[in-house]
Amino acid sequence: MKSILGIFSKISKGNIGETEVLESITKLLKKGKDETNFFIIPKVQIEDGSTTKEIDIILLHPLFGLFVIEVKNWNKLIITEENNPFEQAKEYKNLLLAKIKDEFGKVAINVEFRVVFPQLTYEDAKEFFLENKHLEAYKQHSFFKEDLQSKEKFRRFFNSASPILPNKKEFLKIASLLVDKEKIKNSEDKIMPIISNDEIIYFDHKQLSVLNGYTDGFRIIRGVAGTGKTIVLSHFINNKVNNGEVEKFLILCFNKKLVDNLTQIFSESEHKESIKINSLFTFLININFDFEKCNINKETTFEERYKIFETDVALEEFSLKFENYLKQNPIDYFICDETQDMPAGFMRIIYEKINDCIFFIDEAQKFYTYSMNDISNIFHHPKFEKLSMQGRVKNLKNVYRTPSNIAKCAFELLSNDSKLNQYYKKSFYLKNDFLSDINFILEDGKIFIDNWNSFEELKEILEKQIDDTIVLTYTKKQVEAIEQLVKSISKENIIKVMTIQSVKGLEAQNIIIHNFDMFLTQAIKYEKDIFYRKLYVLLTRAQKNLYISIDEKMFKDEISKDILNSLLKYKSALADITIKVDEPKLANLSRIKPTKEQLKTTGEFIVLGSELFAVIGGLFA
Repeated sequence: MKSILGIFSKISKGNIGETEVLESITKLLKKGKDETNFFIIPKVQIEDGSTTKEIDIILLHPLFGLFVIEVKNWNKLIITEENNPFEQAKEYKNLLLAKIKDEFGKVAINVEFRVVFPQLTYEDAKEFFLENKHLEAYKQHSFFKEDLQSKEKFRRFFNSASPILPNKKEFLKIASLLVDKEKIKNSEDKIMPIISNDEIIYFDHKQLSVLNGYTDGFRIIRGVAGTGKTIVLSHFINNKVNNGEVEKFLILCFNKKLVDNLTQIFSESEHKESIKINSLFTFLININFDFEKCNINKETTFEERYKIFETDVALEEFSLKFENYLKQNPIDYFICDETQDMPAGFMRIIYEKINDCIFFIDEAQKFYTYSMNDISNIFHHPKFEKLSMQGRVKNLKNVYRTPSNIAKCAFELLSNDSKLNQYYKKSFYLKNDFLSDINFILEDGKIFIDNWNSFEELKEILEKQIDDTIVLTYTKKQVEAIEQLVKSISKENIIKVMTIQSVKGLEAQNIIIHNFDMFLTQAIKYEKDIFYRKLYVLLTRAQKNLYISIDEKMFKDEISKDILNSLLKYKSALADITIKVDEPKLANLSRIKPTKEQLKTTGEFIVLGSELFAVIGGLFA
């Protein structure tokens, strides 16, 4: 893995002084248990009339405020009228204050300026200030080599007469003002926090470090949709392989889409041969599982297969074939994504034979009747010795992917699942309820509701799409018809069409649910125990906009009417549907996963991000 110093060197374009300051401040702020989240942003550009000024470094801290940092890598302290870094930094401070006042109509955050001399000591500066008493006021703004080496000395950096604390929304907005997105977009050298082509991906330190200290045995990582379970997974593996460890990993996913995502993440890792990634059924084929012996054939439904998987015959067959597989393919760590969709008995056998296992799970995403109700199905399995789960469960509660308006709507509906609520309280995931206990990091998110069931009306919505979009509909016949519609408007490159049942593990900027009324009617009738969970999964696929096509006349029963009322509560005005390309803003970003090109190095960037930055999300937990 690249060194911290190496990364910062690239960012600061060879300015060793700035590099040293960046590295030192990061280390100083990251020490101790009382660390909070912060941005440290090099090379911030700010407009001053017709000219552009460049600030060496900005430190943005949610408690202490915004600090303009001018770095002078001098060997001697000499201040002249033409070269006065204090006046320069003060000018930048005033420009930022003006910009913030224009944006908020007030000073929304404390703004200070600092000048750092990384090559000079206190002793070097002492003589200068004795000779230039008229400049003595600058002493409080001056920082030297000793300040960058000691947390105690650095503490005075944050001295302020009148700290102003912004709220979460203000803090996010201030952060967005400081990031030159066009420069980032066109730059080969990405700055931290993790930045891909047109978006900033931020991930708080607490979330990323959830597996820090893990040594052996099993761990359960529980998190609702959008809490970044897959990112935590990739971070853990990359930490292992980038630290020179040569362990072998087996990752099991429920479907091929998740396999493809993870395969892409590790595609260029020099250790990719040590990381095996399979879907459940591909893995069963790979270990030569005898389906015929277990009376499973092509006509056997998924639900029937899962019932068979819990029989003695299937468990014995899996145990035997998995043991034989391990003789040829030794595995050090087993990692399971979407554990709730896996056969509980098979997972327990894997644990018995590997022992070091990490299970990522969201019981709320129980999308199928055969999906696991409870993680204890593995560890309290009736055919195996009962295992204690005490101290083995870690919870993720910050939602990064789904914008708050959409997420709150989804969780309000999910709250109607009383069994799930009771289970999550019993397992100490929830204290009160979803809306109170889950933290929604992103702002915004639009929900549009109207009757677009006819293809003519649907076509108008499809024509307005400019980002990646998934259309979900109820039958395969409708999928084929809508695919033809998409083809007729030449939008196949951005619009995918699939059945509602296929959405598991997928996400897109825009989700269009076609014939939602038909889906809801059937789900209430035939899947009464899980339909709230299915709704939750459907709604949380959207990263920006959610379009729900409803014929309200179809909603006749009380449950349907209640669901409709909840949706309408979060509804956006149809006039907000636009084809205008909005400039991306930090507060509106809704991706936690890098773009395809960035996926190749995501592990490295994520590891660096966790080492360098504890970004804003977790502060407000």
